[in-house]
Amino acid sequence: MKKYYTNIAAVLMAVLSMTAFTSCDKDVDIAYDLDGIWQGTILGNYYFDRYGTNYTDYDTEICFYQDGAFSRGGTGYEIDRDNTTGRYTRFEFDWRVRNERIYICYDDGYEVIIRDYETYTMGNTMRFRGYFDDYYTGEQMASFNLVKVSERYSYAKNMVDSDSITIVK
Repeated sequence: MKKYYTNIAAVLMAVLSMTAFTSCDKDVDIAYDLDGIWQGTILGNYYFDRYGTNYTDYDTEICFYQDGAFSRGGTGYEIDRDNTTGRYTRFEFDWRVRNERIYICYDDGYEVIIRDYETYTMGNTMRFRGYFDDYYTGEQMASFNLVKVSERYSYAKNMVDSDSITIVK
């Protein structure tokens, strides 16, 4: 009988330990889901604001690196490909999830807020859709619907030679 109670106590301790280390913070959960590489097109004034050209001429890859399993943010990059010229532009950024909004601060000073977004699965593919707002005015700039293509491995690292990428800082 004593062995029976000892086994029950061990199981209860294991369950309580797992519960204690489980994140109950929604912002941490969102950051965890974002970690990886997303590709697609951003629709709206976003590309016009960045480049002064037609937004339908670009494809985008956004990579979110979470600073750690229980972090609310991290670093990342965005690569925009001009389909007309074939040139790539890369922007580095810092990001943070705060009150279920995603704040992105690019190295060139450009800042956006991602709001009203969701991550969801369609078939075997993770998707991420929502809206970009201008950080300073709060005005909606664009909508997006991106597909998760990888856990932090960019196609652009291998498919693009370094002469065709413009790094903006």
